[in-house]
Amino acid sequence: MAVSKTYDVVVVGAGMMGSAAAKYLAVAGMKTLLVGPCEGNASGVHGSHHDEARITRFSGPDETWSRLAAASIRRYPEIESVSGVKFHTACGHLRCDLPRRHARSQVTTVRHVLDGMQITAVALDREEVTERFPYLHFAPESEFHFESGPAGIIHPRMLVRAQIAMGKRHGMTLLRDIVPEITRMSDHFEVGTASGTVLAENVLVAAGSYTSLMRLLPSHPAFSVRPETVLLVRVDEKHAHEWSNMPGIIWNFDHHPEVPYAYVLPPVRYPDGYKYIKIGADHDKDVQADSVAAIDDYMTGEGSQRTALLLYGLVQELVPDLRGAPWRSKPCMLTYTGHGYPYIDEVEKGWFVAAGGCGKSAKSSDQIGYLASRLVLGRSWPEAFKRSLFSVSCSVAHRKTAL
Repeated sequence: MAVSKTYDVVVVGAGMMGSAAAKYLAVAGMKTLLVGPCEGNASGVHGSHHDEARITRFSGPDETWSRLAAASIRRYPEIESVSGVKFHTACGHLRCDLPRRHARSQVTTVRHVLDGMQITAVALDREEVTERFPYLHFAPESEFHFESGPAGIIHPRMLVRAQIAMGKRHGMTLLRDIVPEITRMSDHFEVGTASGTVLAENVLVAAGSYTSLMRLLPSHPAFSVRPETVLLVRVDEKHAHEWSNMPGIIWNFDHHPEVPYAYVLPPVRYPDGYKYIKIGADHDKDVQADSVAAIDDYMTGEGSQRTALLLYGLVQELVPDLRGAPWRSKPCMLTYTGHGYPYIDEVEKGWFVAAGGCGKSAKSSDQIGYLASRLVLGRSWPEAFKRSLFSVSCSVAHRKTAL
């Protein structure tokens, strides 16, 4: 294959983390190439950011994830303004928790995180929730808090588009291709693509589930790739208008034998012209996807119908007016690390990784990309984040933090 010019850094993976990191590297003056395939490419490589909505919020039981989110959320207005791409809807966020006396309740932990970060979230009782959102139905003893905007939802496709637009303004090059291999030479890297070989002084691998499956790193960090089916339930225009104040929702419960929580997003218009409420929960229990070919097969289908039917029952319980509404399912792919935080690390000199969103990274992707760019640039690590938490070497048995 032909060899193209040399870059200061090649970022492999043009999803939410990779596009953010490439932007920051280009802004810093590095000659940056961002490589990632188009949606629906012939190579069978897929991105879970090819979707219309994700929850964004400050609250959660884990302070590190909340700080990652807060740093990103505070930059949304600037990213929208500079890029000219709107991706954020500040519709608020409602969190439903089990009562404090319940063994799995996270109310105290969530409040501790919010208070420590001085983030305003209003505690609501069930009557106040019913008054604000009469179309939602929760268990009688549930506990709630509500975050107003900028909490809400983001459009992941549009956020990636915004990051790429900002990177290009600072000289970043985008190559729509895949990278099956990276080779270390004596004083540079050879990054192979279908278009030819690119030379790089540094490489940052931010390829999500493919980071380990396509052998893009010199060693193999502990990754767990998990398929997750989500459900889209169609909302007619009348109900979409009536539910126009619906926030993004994290719903914790104890009455379902298979899943302990679900996330629910307000009506959003999808490319087919209809508005849908989206619901997702834990990963599919009946699907394994542990190879590139298996992921391609899964991501080009409709996901797990077993999971879809489970989710349809849950969303009708939460929003009874959705009973009988048309629905469709779609697949998603999550990548978990060994310690429950993203890997943001230098695995060998000049060879970096930023991957493993653990199902929580969409809202925080800008800060994750920023941290990765600091490593590549050799700049100091922000004091608000403990660097060892994101290290590949300190990865331990998987610790999944509950929503």
